[in-house]
Amino acid sequence: MKQTKYNEIVVDENDLVELMLQDIQPLVITTYDTASIETYNELCELFDYGKIISFETPATTDDKYNATLVENWNMPDEYKTFNLHGFLMGQCATNEQIQRMNDEFVEYKERGLLPLLRYMKYIVDTMRENDIVWGVGRGSSVASYVLYLIGVHKIDSIKYDLDFKEFFR
Repeated sequence: MKQTKYNEIVVDENDLVELMLQDIQPLVITTYDTASIETYNELCELFDYGKIISFETPATTDDKYNATLVENWNMPDEYKTFNLHGFLMGQCATNEQIQRMNDEFVEYKERGLLPLLRYMKYIVDTMRENDIVWGVGRGSSVASYVLYLIGVHKIDSIKYDLDFKEFFR
C-alpha cells in the first residue's frame, strides 16, 4: 500500500487479497489495477456473496484532479478561473505583505488548494452581497494571511506575528 499526495491509500492486488482474508472491507478502494477487482465483484454477484468492492483510480495529475474538483462545485464560472494571485497582490501594500502572501500561496498551490481558495472567495463575496455576518476567525486558520486577504477572517497574522505553518500542519 502507498499513500498519494491527495491522501489516497492506493492498493495493489496483493493488498486486496490481504484485506479480504482479514475480512476488512473499506468503503472505497483506490487502485491502479482494476481488472482483478472487477472480476472479484462479478464473482460476488454470480454467487450472491454480497461483498462488492467499490473502487476508483487515483488522481494522476494536479490539473486533472483540480478540474474534477472545480467541475463539481456549485459556483459561478468566473470564480473557477478567477485570477486569485492577482487579486491577492492587489490587497498587499508592503513588501513584507507581498512576501508573506507569496510564501503562503506557494503552500496552497503545492497542496492543490487553489480551487478551495477560489471557492472561499466566492463564499465571502456572496455573504457580503447578502449582508450575512460571519465570525472574526477561529483556530489555526487565523495564521493564514491569504485567508485574511480573502476575507475569511479578520485577524492580520502579520500584525500578530502568527506563523502560517501552524495552519498547514
